[in-house]
Amino acid sequence: MTKVLFHNAKVLRAAATASLALLCVFGGKAHASTMAYSLQEAIYLFEMKGETAEAIRILKDVSEKGDREDKEQAHFYLAKIQELAGNFSSANFYYKQSLNNTKETAKAYWLAEREAATSNTFDELLKKKIPLKSPITKIFKDNSTYLLLENKNIKKVEQDTLISINPHIGANAEILYIDDAGVWYQYPEKDSLHFKSFTNSAIKRAFPIVGTTSIFIKGDNILAQSAHTLTLLNKKGIRAQINEKYNGCDVSAFYATTGHFVLNCPDNALHFVSDGDASETYTITQFEPIKELLVDKRDILLLSGNTLFCYQPKNSAIPQWRVSFSNAEKILSFENRIAVLEASGRVTLLNKSNGTIKSIIRSDAADIQELAQGTLGLFTNEGALTVVDTILRPLWHFNFTKPITTDVIRTGESIYLFFGDSYLQGIAPHYYGMHPLLSENLAKRAASLVENSDWTSLPSILDSIFKLEPGNAEAWLFKALYLENNEGNDKDRQKAWSEAVRHSVSNPYATPVILNRYGKAIGAKFVSLLNISPKTKYPQLFGSKKNLFTIDPAAERLICVNADNGELRWTRPLAKMDNSPVMDHDDAILALISGFTLNIYDFNKDTPPTTIQLPGKAFNVKVNDDAIYVSTWNGFLLKILRPESKLAWSRKIFSIPFLFTKNGAELHLASLDGDIIHLWDGSGQIKSNGVKLQNGISLLAQADSIMAIATANNRLYLYNTTNNANEPVQILLESPISSLQAVQYQGKPHFMVGLSDQTVLFYTIKGAPLWKFQGKNSVFNTPFIHDNSAWLDQGNEVVSISLKDGKVQQKFSTPGGAGTPFILNKTLYSASSKRLLYGFSL
Repeated sequence: MTKVLFHNAKVLRAAATASLALLCVFGGKAHASTMAYSLQEAIYLFEMKGETAEAIRILKDVSEKGDREDKEQAHFYLAKIQELAGNFSSANFYYKQSLNNTKETAKAYWLAEREAATSNTFDELLKKKIPLKSPITKIFKDNSTYLLLENKNIKKVEQDTLISINPHIGANAEILYIDDAGVWYQYPEKDSLHFKSFTNSAIKRAFPIVGTTSIFIKGDNILAQSAHTLTLLNKKGIRAQINEKYNGCDVSAFYATTGHFVLNCPDNALHFVSDGDASETYTITQFEPIKELLVDKRDILLLSGNTLFCYQPKNSAIPQWRVSFSNAEKILSFENRIAVLEASGRVTLLNKSNGTIKSIIRSDAADIQELAQGTLGLFTNEGALTVVDTILRPLWHFNFTKPITTDVIRTGESIYLFFGDSYLQGIAPHYYGMHPLLSENLAKRAASLVENSDWTSLPSILDSIFKLEPGNAEAWLFKALYLENNEGNDKDRQKAWSEAVRHSVSNPYATPVILNRYGKAIGAKFVSLLNISPKTKYPQLFGSKKNLFTIDPAAERLICVNADNGELRWTRPLAKMDNSPVMDHDDAILALISGFTLNIYDFNKDTPPTTIQLPGKAFNVKVNDDAIYVSTWNGFLLKILRPESKLAWSRKIFSIPFLFTKNGAELHLASLDGDIIHLWDGSGQIKSNGVKLQNGISLLAQADSIMAIATANNRLYLYNTTNNANEPVQILLESPISSLQAVQYQGKPHFMVGLSDQTVLFYTIKGAPLWKFQGKNSVFNTPFIHDNSAWLDQGNEVVSISLKDGKVQQKFSTPGGAGTPFILNKTLYSASSKRLLYGFSL
């Protein structure tokens, strides 16, 4: 529609058709509105008679006196009148007001677009801070939002302020629940449950419920839970009590369709307890624990194992639909879809009616929460926020530098985030990314200055950006380049590079540019972003030929990376595993434990794994050239032949877990409580019993006939397995032993020991100390041995230590942090906790 000033009725009538079309979109419910007639009159006067001033007067009156829907309509028409007249500033104001009042997503996006089109300014995402005198302990959300602070103060969140609530219940009261009606609490004696009204101090009640652990309120009905009793009550008194039956259950939701409280219980079942008499009406049972529950109108959605189920218990005990995921962690009702967050950061939108996948986005998200109308916030553990629309298309990105520590707080027209600091941080409640943020605009100006080497003007602009967006990755990059070109000190340069890299990893637009510049600055062959979950910290690297591998336990995937450039080759699904999986590998296979199953994966074949059932849960696994050995928690040892993956033998050796090593035709076993036994490798039969150590065993290593044994009392034993009669050599160390490995140096076996105080020690097999290296900031303090050097991560660098004298020979800078090194094809690799993969040419 042409933006002109309507100065006569003829022009007005020419625009009537277009304006009335908009009325169909925005005025569908106008007839039901309390001021529908006034709105229609204003539209008629403006469009048909050209009486603009009178139409504006009526619309302003409606905007002041009408309900929320009336205000939305009135402000919209005021905005259109002003926009058509070319008064863009006034139009922008009214579009904002209409946007503030709309509850319909399609309207919100349209209004946001018009608000952006009529604006000549840049937005600032960060709004008012509301100070807190004490950290938040708990948030209570109902019609209003209440904060319980660590100092026992209660605050009601209003728009741009906090209202102090003092119920006068005493400082020693334990507050269990807060809503608009009042506060529920108990005293240290825990002999009764109390309620006190906020609106009428005379309304106080005490109920003879002992040791309440939690309460769940829905309408007039309250379900109070204690260690052994479930109590149904209202503010008049107790209605029913059930003893013992629901011990350990969590009151997780209320199912309004049938009027039941929903209890998630240790028997892997949901129990539906009536709000009328506390009788149990429905039960939904699963094979595995239920880790997430969502009630969405008639639907009960639950996560159990790796599957999302949808039930309608009133209609059927059979799931309406089910969808499998890889370690799903959160489910959320978003618009008319179900959003599912996996540990890998992937977010999936499902059709509510049948569970079909509508859209997917891969991200670094550790949490998902609704923000502005029709938008979903993907929050990372690094403080980044990516906001997506109703089909998961990214709208905008921002970095706060710190992760949120509570749910998003919404009240009125405000949205607040809490980062564990001494304040609530307000953010723009209706930002849709339709026009740039001020921090983005300043970053473009800073980029121009850097391109032109204008270093003098840069610092002041960077300071402005950091005030607007503390984690702006480009600004940190420009600061790093500024320090490089202005001889900044090493500490400041490392800080700037570290922040630039840290904040770039969740921003796909900034990542390649920043990592490329970063790699050049530190002299790396490449620096790339590993395609693994944010929750997988310090991935362990292994590989062969031109392939580099790592395991992503959170996503339950095997990752293959091109060893030449760090780019992803492929990923494969793995069996369900713990965060620290029991596994071992060589150049050809991966042996991975999943519960009571050994899974054998061939790196060269994209086929399902060979599986072998174990007689107990695996404790340790070792891959050798001709066999795989597995020990279990209940004391079994199994030998599986390679390459046919057939069981050679299985023996019950101990009744507790044990470690083992292999030397020639013998296996040497050490139980965790100190018993040593020697087996024949061929048959698994016991050859002989060894010495008994008095302290718990934590690590083993074998070098020829000498077995090195680390114990819990900081001792290293060197035991000759060919002579059981001799007492082992004892070495008392200053700190607990964190790593132990056999090392060949100059053709002779040695032992390398890492201590928890970051010390690395090198011994002959007879126990003679050769050297001591005092390290710092190593993640696992487990050196990687290559040629005549031990490579070790040291926080912001990786160093090589000479096996001859323990002195540092070479260093590589890793300002973003590093993990245990790995060497392949004359390239040193290290992966950091921020999922950065470094490659350095040797």
